[in-house]
Parts: sequence; C-alpha cells; structure tokens
Amino acid sequence: MKKKEFVERIYQANGLHIIFQLTDKCVLSCKYCFAKGAHKNNKITFDVNVLEKAIKQSFETRHEYVVFEWTGGEPLLLGIEFYKKVVELQKKYTTKSYSNCVQTSGYLFDTKLIDFLLDNGFPISTTIDGTEEIHNLNRPANGNVPSFDRVQKTREYIFNRTKQNCGFISTITKNNLGHEKEMLDFFRTQNINAFHSNPYVYFSKNKVKDEEISLNNYDYAKYFIVQFNAWLDCGKEKPIPQTIDYIVQCCVNQKPSHNTLCVFGGRCLTNFIALTPNGDAYNCPKFTGSQNMLLGNINRSEIKEILSAKSKIMNRMIEERLMAINSCKSSKCKFFYICNGGCPYYSYIKSNGENLKERDCLCEGKTLVFRYLNSAVKTIQTTEL
Repeated sequence: MKKKEFVERIYQANGLHIIFQLTDKCVLSCKYCFAKGAHKNNKITFDVNVLEKAIKQSFETRHEYVVFEWTGGEPLLLGIEFYKKVVELQKKYTTKSYSNCVQTSGYLFDTKLIDFLLDNGFPISTTIDGTEEIHNLNRPANGNVPSFDRVQKTREYIFNRTKQNCGFISTITKNNLGHEKEMLDFFRTQNINAFHSNPYVYFSKNKVKDEEISLNNYDYAKYFIVQFNAWLDCGKEKPIPQTIDYIVQCCVNQKPSHNTLCVFGGRCLTNFIALTPNGDAYNCPKFTGSQNMLLGNINRSEIKEILSAKSKIMNRMIEERLMAINSCKSSKCKFFYICNGGCPYYSYIKSNGENLKERDCLCEGKTLVFRYLNSAVKTIQTTEL
C-alpha cells in the first residue's frame, strides 16, 4: 500500500473520537490497569481552561461529528459540577453533531451524578469481566475488596431508571479461560444486546501489570474460538459477542464489515485523540505516559494541527503503520481485510515500546481465530444450502 492511499483511507473516517482521561486516580485496583498513575504532574483533573480549549478545538477539526468519551481512572470521581461545566461548554461551542459516553468502573454509586448524566444524554458503560468470581479476581476494589456487588447495584439502578441497557466491556485474562459458556450465560442476565471482549496483553513498561494472567496468542485464539462455539450452540442468542460477530460478518461477505471494531479498524490515526489533564495528547489512552507516542499538547497546538497527517509526529506514525501493513500484505495473509494490519498498540508492545511498525503481537492468535471462523462459516453455508 502506498502512503497516499493509506492517508486517503484514514481521512475517509468522518468522526473525531476524543477521549478525556479525566484522572489516573481510581477506586479499583485492577490487575491489568494501564491508566493508574500514568499522568504527568500528578494533576487531579482538567482545570476549566484546558477543558474549554479541548471542547472548543474538538469542534474545529475536519470531522463531521464528535464523540466525547469520559474515562479515567474513575471518571465519576469528578462529581456533578464538573459535568455541568462540560454540558455548558459543549452547548457554547458546538458547530456539528456530537455525542457523549462515560466509561466507569461502576463502583461509585452516586445516584445524583448518574441521574444528571443520563438526563443529559451521557450513556454509561461499565466493565464486567465475567461472573462474580472472575470479576473479583480481575477487578478488586482498593484494599483487595470484592467490587462485583457494587458494580451490579449501579447497573441495576441505571436499568431500572431508564429501562435501557447499561453496556459493558469485558477484559479477558487467563482467569476467564475455560469459562466462556458460563460467561455468556451470565451476560444474558445483564439486559444488554452486545458486549466487547478486550484481551489483556502484558506490557513490561506499564506501571500496573501482572504477567501471570496475561494472554498469549494461543490463549487469545482459544478464548474466541470457544466463545464462538458456545454462542453458536445457544442459537446465537443475545448478547452478541462483538468481536465474534464482526469476524463472522467479514467471513460471510468476504469483505470488511461496515461496523468496524476499533482494534481492527486500521483508521485510528488522525481520527482518535486521548487527552490527559495537563493537555498532553496521544492517539490512544493506552499510550499515555509514553514520551515517544506523545502527539503534542493542546495548550501549544490545536487539535486539528496535532491530528493532521502533515504534522511531524503523525507523519512518522503513519509511515510506521505503513511498514506494519505492508509486512502483512507481503506475507500474502488472506485475512488482511478483517484486521487491516492489526492494532497499533499491539504493534507497540511487540516493539517493546519503540515504534508502531512491528507486526501486531497477537497476529498469530488472530489468524487462528480468523481461519477457524472462516471455515465454520463455509461449513454452515454449505449445510444450509
């Protein structure tokens, strides 16, 4: 793939995803957290001036719409007055359509804040790593206290108040392996239509890490293949495992699915930006604190400049991603149309934090999953005929 073609491709994405890492403080002590303690200068959160700059600048980029994601650490630690200011500033500066979402642990049961967020169109999502036992192993509260019951209390409150589902992400560790069907059975009780499984991969330079529960390529393949079979056996009932569903759609149509998952999208450069309280900007929250992944600072450069393919740092990242993509293409991988060269963060891990040009560290595991699901889809199609 030529550079011009790649740049044109990523510029086809018409939405800006701006992720506010509001704080690196949290009420949980998750075994795999990449955010806790990652911010510079130990700032508690965004001051009003930086917040205002970020919101104003987000409406001034080339994109047609803006998605604001409020996360952390624990975003509910900021309290209701902070979010009132957010709503005020968004209304003041909006020039295009936008939406909000909050990704919380669910451990803080602040009904006044939750009500405010829901009333102002901020969908709330939590993290549930599986059944109670698995969740508490992966995501204990500070002091190694179980967190599951508190999270469920928050989720039930949101559902009872809105009669709408409270989505969640499930981070997958070795603790989840062998419990794929059990997890699906439990997830059916959670009033949701779909969920996302996020594999935990050990990275030695993260401040919080646990190599013993990290997934390798074989673990990755095993989890998603077993999950697929369990989902198929139950008649593909809801909730839909989004990773599996995306891969199946690609295999059925033999082309990329319109609803592309983030980790398979291949177009995050110039379209995603993660901000920390001091104004530092990264392409992804998982790069936070990595000096060589720092795109700039919104106090010195505007977001539209930081995300431009012509900026020195973004141009370097684009060239590195092209090296990873062309490495995939040169191997004649027939599943490139599914993964689009893999996730830049997993390339970063593969390079030990040096660059984005290495092959995705989960490439082997993903290929095993793609091959298995593609074969299963062909078998099912033949049987149906």
